Amino acid sequence: MPRQIARQAMVALAASFALLAAPAAHAQQGPAKDIVFVLGNNLFSAPAFAAVENGYWAKQGLNVRLKLVASGREITQALNAGEAQLGGANMGTTTASARASGNMLKGVIPYYNDAAYIAVAGGRGIIGRTDRGVSKEAKSLVGKKIGSLAGSTQEVYLREYLARNGLDIKQVQVVNVPVPDMPISLAQGLVDATVPWEPYLSQSLRELGENSVAVSRGAPGLVADVIGVLANEKYIAENKSLLEKFAIGLAEGTQFVRKNPEETAKIATYHLDGLNITDAIEGIKQMAWDPRISVCTDEGLLRTGNDMVKEGLIKGAGFKSAGEFAERSILDKVAKDQPQLFDDLPPLPASVSECKGALK
Repeated sequence: MPRQIARQAMVALAASFALLAAPAAHAQQGPAKDIVFVLGNNLFSAPAFAAVENGYWAKQGLNVRLKLVASGREITQALNAGEAQLGGANMGTTTASARASGNMLKGVIPYYNDAAYIAVAGGRGIIGRTDRGVSKEAKSLVGKKIGSLAGSTQEVYLREYLARNGLDIKQVQVVNVPVPDMPISLAQGLVDATVPWEPYLSQSLRELGENSVAVSRGAPGLVADVIGVLANEKYIAENKSLLEKFAIGLAEGTQFVRKNPEETAKIATYHLDGLNITDAIEGIKQMAWDPRISVCTDEGLLRTGNDMVKEGLIKGAGFKSAGEFAERSILDKVAKDQPQLFDDLPPLPASVSECKGALK
């Protein structure tokens, strides 16, 4: 598409200027290293958008090209096919599904997380139409047609929400709907409720107005919603120096999002076609942008993976360690060497007993 091609050319040119203008202490020798980073076409990807537009990766000697897709499944497929070196997806649900099928992916550094929680999903929710009898009561969903994305974190969120409220997934009619199509599907009455992520959650609330209700929004305890960089274990082992540079640029992007939500929203409109700036600002402010991995994060990742096994969403004997989900060495080194990228964040909980948002 002409707009996307023009945009890629502008980003490449901006990255080149950013690299030339970088201080000598950060200047990289030799040609920039090309990396394809495949990630979701949603607001979870905001730190990557900021890293590209502001030249954070270029400053590290990396030429990062973003490839946007609609789901975590497409991300793992792109990694398996060699279409991308790195992917941005849920380090709990996506990694668990991949490893259960023999695809040895691991997370390297989160860019959407709340390290104070065992599990919280600030960028997700369940939105319904009040004229179809949907209310804030979970039981109002019984018998309703709900648009959800099959095999995604959205499905896990819906299942966990129903289970927490004593309901079974069989008590609702689930219709597979791509997340970007959820606002129009809900507005046209094709479904009674949807399970979107941002910015489509904020879009539905805005478009339906008084006829909308947030049945659940960013509820704690349902799913470990840790979005981060995924890569094959072998690639991680062979490219730690490159991944450290990538992590530094992404941590800069994540800090930019924390400090500049409105400017980030504008940047996001460059990458997400049709994005309403009001929806973007509201969505970003609803979300958490902590790239650290805490004891709470570890506990949430492990419990989420094992819950997926128990509920039959994936096959296998279960997971024994949070180390199956995340490679900590690169993140730990960046946090130690670049403390200024994390100094605006609160202290991490010292033990699981101090964490918020316990899973069932």
